Amino acid sequence: MLRTRLLTVAAVFPAFLLALFYSPVSYWSAIILLLMAVAAHEWARLFDFSQPIAITYALATPVVAWLLCRDGTTLQPSAAVTQTLCIIAVVFWVAIAPLLLSKRVLIEGFAAPLVLGWLALIPLWAALVKLKEFGPLYVFFAMGIIWLADTAAYFSGRAFGKRKLAPDISPGKTVEGALGALAVAALYAVIFVSLGQYFGTMSFSGLPLLMGGFAVIVILSIVGDLFESWLKRQRGKKDSGNLFPGHGGILDRIDSLTSTMPAVALALMCCRSNWGIL
Repeated sequence: MLRTRLLTVAAVFPAFLLALFYSPVSYWSAIILLLMAVAAHEWARLFDFSQPIAITYALATPVVAWLLCRDGTTLQPSAAVTQTLCIIAVVFWVAIAPLLLSKRVLIEGFAAPLVLGWLALIPLWAALVKLKEFGPLYVFFAMGIIWLADTAAYFSGRAFGKRKLAPDISPGKTVEGALGALAVAALYAVIFVSLGQYFGTMSFSGLPLLMGGFAVIVILSIVGDLFESWLKRQRGKKDSGNLFPGHGGILDRIDSLTSTMPAVALALMCCRSNWGIL
């Protein structure tokens, strides 16, 4: 199993880096939107919609995104559209999703699951496009927080985990694992600012704010992870798909991104200059 997972990463990660660092923003937007269409298909199938409905939903996802673009001739949403989508997403992940999780609300019916899917996927697309416009390193370092936090949570949970975080949703997650993720995020912030100081793009005066921001990202990533786990548990499914051998489907790989990247993009759009980031 571990060998399969590593081989998948070895095949997918270089392709991701090539697209991130060497593709124009318009191509990047199209690539991400294609992935969101595949994720939309997985989302519909996760809720046991028929194959024709799932395919229609997947095809409708890029159409909805295209309609949201500034003039209908490009796949890059305007700053105003991106900001609106990210605000909606942040409100959902900060206030509504935790409430749904705490009440263990079942997501049922026809319209609710499909609208919820777009609420998760379309702001993620807009956020990743905006971060790419800022520069590919913004995408890479933002995702790096999630990757490191996930890794830290896994190993600290295995080494020290005793108290379950949400046993009826995701039995493997522990409080100790979450604390390990927060600790690594704080260290990441220190390294991030140190590099910024060295290259003259950041100041240590912004470290407390950055550490707090990284902690919020980690907490939001846990919410996104738990939310998808809750949806899968409702439907009695282990993975959202099998596109990536050993890793499940796209939704299984982006669950933390759906809840974090809109917040990151929104923060950078609103506060970038205040943090001393050029």
